[in-house]
Parts: sequence; C-alpha cells; structure tokens
Amino acid sequence: MNSAQEGAAGPDLALDSVPEASPVRTGATTKYRRGLETRQRVIELTKTLIAEHGYGEVTLDKISGHAGVAKSSLLWHFGSKEMLLAEAAISLFQEIEVSLGLGDLQGLPVSQRVDVLFERVADYFTRNPETKGIVLALLFSGTSPQSVREHIRESWAGHVRVLVEALGTPEHPLSPDMARVALALFHGCYCHWYANGGQEDIRLYLGPAREMFGRWFLGAE
Repeated sequence: MNSAQEGAAGPDLALDSVPEASPVRTGATTKYRRGLETRQRVIELTKTLIAEHGYGEVTLDKISGHAGVAKSSLLWHFGSKEMLLAEAAISLFQEIEVSLGLGDLQGLPVSQRVDVLFERVADYFTRNPETKGIVLALLFSGTSPQSVREHIRESWAGHVRVLVEALGTPEHPLSPDMARVALALFHGCYCHWYANGGQEDIRLYLGPAREMFGRWFLGAE
C-alpha cells in the first residue's frame, strides 16, 4: 500500500484497531480511584481530629492510626502534616460556602431573605456540629501555619461579600461592617450552643439573634 492509500485508510484503520481496555489500564484506574477515596477519607478524618483535639495535638501518627493508613502513604499523598491540615481547612471552607450559597435569594422580600439565611445557618450547624469548632480550633491554635490563617481570613471575607450581595437592596443596603456583625452573631450563637452540649435545637440560640438583626436591618432607613 502506498503512502496515499495509507493516509486515506488511516482513520478507518485507527477506528478498527482501537484496542480494548487492557487489564493493566483498568487496574491503574481502579488504583487511582481508590487513592482519591482514601485521600478524601483522610481529609474528613483530619477535620474531625482537629475539632476534637486542636490543631497542635493532631499528628501524623494520630491520623495514621485513626485512618488505618501508613505514615509513608500520608506523606506521599500530602507531602507533610502542614499540607494535610491546610487541605482539610480548605475543604471545610469550600463545604461551608456551598452549603450556605445564597445566590438564589434575589427577588425575595428582604424579611424572607433574612429568614432563609438564619434557617440555612441553623440547618448547616445541625448537620455539621463540629464544623465551626474546626475553624475556631485552627484560628486560635498558636501552631497553625499562616497559610491556614489566611484561608480563614479569605473565607470569612467571602462570607461578608455574599451577605452584602444576598441581603442588601437599594432600599435596605447591608454594609460590610454590618455583614461582619451578622457573622459574629452566628459564631456567638454557635459557641453558646456547642458549650451547652449541642443537643438542643440551635434555633433556640439563633432565634433571638435573628429577631435582633431583623429589627435593626428592616427598621434601618
């Protein structure tokens, strides 16, 4: 066959000669998927350990023992304890942002937006009671890397921007300063609730905060 014939037949030959997935490739894909699953499981476990023991007390040995994963594997996946803890923090912040996404509030009356916001915060804390504890443990730990603290700062700054955009209207604008006050209310209610065992409905703590914020925000002209 000459080169012209080869070129014309090339696409058909390529289609006809596509090999089936080899056992080696299938095995590599399975190994890769398991690696991702292990990585995510370790991150979730690390977030729990930070909440229970504090950042400074979480060691690779402790993570390895709880996860059933060798320290060498942890280092292969993450590089260092600091990188693992940083990834756990980043994962947490992303999770909070997705759960509290407020972009769908546009068009609702302002009072209803406030109600939806506080209800979503209550629902998130109820489903993830350790979440804010992890953030606070990272924030107040004297051994947290600056990169982790920076992620916390960026995350909270992002929450402020979301609140300003989701709740504010031309008639009732919400300033960044007052959005930070709203975040402080959430943090305070969470700490009080968690300190009391976290067994009661957190709405009992958020309810007065919602009423106070609503009276100020809706009454401010």
